[in-house]
Amino acid sequence: MKPLKLLYLTSRNYLIIFFALLILFFGVFYFILRFEVTQNIDEILSNRRNDIIETFKAKEGKIPVEELSFTDFKIRPGLKQDDVYTDTLIFEKTDDELDEYRKLTASFDFKWKTYRLEIVKAHLEAVEIINTVVISLGLIFLLMFAVFYFITRFFSAKLWHPFYQTLEQLKNFEIEKPDKINLSESRIEEFNALNKSITELTERTQNTFLNQKQFIENASHEMQTPLAVIQNQLEMWIGDPTLTESHSEKIRMLMDSAQRLSKLNKTLLLLSKIENQQFFETEQSDLKSLVEKILTYFEGQQEHLHIQVSVEAEDISVKANSALLEILITNLIKNAFLHNINQGDIIIHASGDAFEITNSSGFGEIPREKLFQRFFKQSSNKESWGLGLAIVKKICEINKWELTYSAVGNSHTFKVNFT
Repeated sequence: MKPLKLLYLTSRNYLIIFFALLILFFGVFYFILRFEVTQNIDEILSNRRNDIIETFKAKEGKIPVEELSFTDFKIRPGLKQDDVYTDTLIFEKTDDELDEYRKLTASFDFKWKTYRLEIVKAHLEAVEIINTVVISLGLIFLLMFAVFYFITRFFSAKLWHPFYQTLEQLKNFEIEKPDKINLSESRIEEFNALNKSITELTERTQNTFLNQKQFIENASHEMQTPLAVIQNQLEMWIGDPTLTESHSEKIRMLMDSAQRLSKLNKTLLLLSKIENQQFFETEQSDLKSLVEKILTYFEGQQEHLHIQVSVEAEDISVKANSALLEILITNLIKNAFLHNINQGDIIIHASGDAFEITNSSGFGEIPREKLFQRFFKQSSNKESWGLGLAIVKKICEINKWELTYSAVGNSHTFKVNFT
């Protein structure tokens, strides 16, 4: 579900409530107005009935019944009944159409004889009045609706302006830079409390980041020095002619362990720097040239395992930090060689702002939940630390690139979309 802006949501909710109330008001207003008009017409019909009956009785009913049929009433012999008010349609010759009328049907007794009286009154004037009133009010309320929307939006925008200022400051805040976040004062108490909490939180986070960064760099440097000393001493000892073959083998094992520890230290330091986003500069890099250069690093391994390498690369320019891009491509190619098999194959595609590499392997699909987990590896290859794919994943996350993995049998494919 796509998220919506707060200002839009508040304005929309106000308008929905206003519109619902408007419809309810018009419905109630229309029925009340129509009821009042109908009651008024019924009262006129009732008074008209009384006048007609009095006139009829005053003339002693001597006027023939057929002559008492006028434009608004009729009298003829009939049965006794209660007064009935109904809506009816009467054909008007002048308009050549049916018009709406209100009709009163009543009865009265005169000289032991019952007469039926029907009186009609045009609804037309009442309907026209109601329609005029409703349309006029409708236009007025639509104007009010538009004015209400823009005024509400204007004042809401002013009300939430400090919040959006704070949000913009947070978007531009970079934890690795020494600049402090600067949030302005607001007339709204809640926004001031929010700004105070954000300022304190960012300062603590910034201090923690800088301390962690300094600690990692210092620890890595301090570890690298004794490791270099150990490596040098072991190299000196292994050249001593007085050593036995058994001692030389043990020293070689120690040298291998020291080298692995040194590489691990550098890899973890690199991963920490990537996570801390210490690679700022970006530039356009030629992906095809980069792939060709990196492949030369693995020519020995390619010849040793008789791996068939196929490259289909177009001239693609990728905007990124050149060091991170090289680390990304190197780790993916290295992963394809390290976990390959004798007389295996590697297929590389670089086209359409994407890099895709497929390699054969002695293992099936990698469990998705462990795919980018640090120190996880399927093979027992000593050259693998289980950190390569974790570094690749982190670089893609920082650059907002899409990294996908798929496997068919013992064939594994990693694809990076740079757009």
